Amino acid sequence: MNRFICYILCGIALLFTACTDSKEKAATEPEIRQVDFVELTPQELKTMEIQLTAPGTQPIVSNIYLNGKVTSLPNLSASVSSNIEGKVEKVFVTKGSLVRKGQPLMVLSSMQLIELQNEYLAAKSEIDFYAVEFRRQEELLKNNVGALADFQVTEAKYNAAISREKALRAKLQLLDIDADQFKNPKISVITPSVTIKSPIDGYITELPVTIGMLASVQTKLAEIVDNNQLYAEIFVYEKDLDLITEGQEVEIDFINSAFENVMGKVMSISRAINTETRAITAFVQFSARKGDLVLPGMNVRAVVLNKEGTKGAVTVPVSALMKEDDQTYVFAGENKPNPQGKLKIVKYKVEVGSTSDTLAEIIFPNGTPPNIVVAKSNVMVLETQRRQMSGMNVGGE
Repeated sequence: MNRFICYILCGIALLFTACTDSKEKAATEPEIRQVDFVELTPQELKTMEIQLTAPGTQPIVSNIYLNGKVTSLPNLSASVSSNIEGKVEKVFVTKGSLVRKGQPLMVLSSMQLIELQNEYLAAKSEIDFYAVEFRRQEELLKNNVGALADFQVTEAKYNAAISREKALRAKLQLLDIDADQFKNPKISVITPSVTIKSPIDGYITELPVTIGMLASVQTKLAEIVDNNQLYAEIFVYEKDLDLITEGQEVEIDFINSAFENVMGKVMSISRAINTETRAITAFVQFSARKGDLVLPGMNVRAVVLNKEGTKGAVTVPVSALMKEDDQTYVFAGENKPNPQGKLKIVKYKVEVGSTSDTLAEIIFPNGTPPNIVVAKSNVMVLETQRRQMSGMNVGGE
């Protein structure tokens, strides 16, 4: 029994000692006093390089970046092929060459061309023959000597020969061969080759040919693009659709090249949403700078000015914002020293609205304090001063 009473007395003594130590420890530890402001003299602010500025009320103008790619205009790009089958004999250009409309690109030798010219000569001879026979039958019919049936047969053959000659002449013209050189079959020269010429001004972007290869009418011999006028397909998502209008000027940024940015104009906007990308395509026409080889397929970015923000909203420099635990704060106060000659600068929690590269809209929970100025530089120095006034560890521990 005595032993049990001893245990109880020892426990009470230990408990009393712990409570006494706790009180003594609490008495020796400094009390942390939370404050949400700092007080500094103008000279101290100057020494800390802290600048104060009055908030503005201008709307935010920010850049919206829309991705896309370069595409050539249909009438300013050409896929070159031959109108007749032939073998590549000579090539006068290389990939990347600047060519002018009508400039020779290559020469094809063609058996079909030789046969076509031979057919034209035969058609010319038929016309000459049936022309004489037609006039003879016409004269016989006038003199009631010839038969009407013979005249009609001759007339039909004569007209068919004329049609055939016209068709063959048109084919030769497509191959840039003057059919008038065959007026006299005895001295006419058969051309064994055809020269392929550039249909537009531009740069050779593809040249998939080699000497000796056989080219059919389906063979692509070259690709030419006139990069003086190109357009970019820009992908616009629903949230940004109201920022794009036809006729609007936008800046084109060649994100993977060192080319300088150029200005373009929105030509048209697609009226359908791409089911895969969920984007709407805007077509922006632009001209590449002289010497810049901008080609279809290049990635670009359209820089669109976004004039947003509520009229009369408070705007401050982005440098005035301080992020802490997913919250945003600013240091602001009246630009008027107190009787002690110090400025009281309060740490305010704010909501951030529209932002640009330099400005941000801020919203005070209880309305904007009147006649305030905001610290726009070195706000972390002010936070350090506030923590020191609160007795907190500067590192935030």
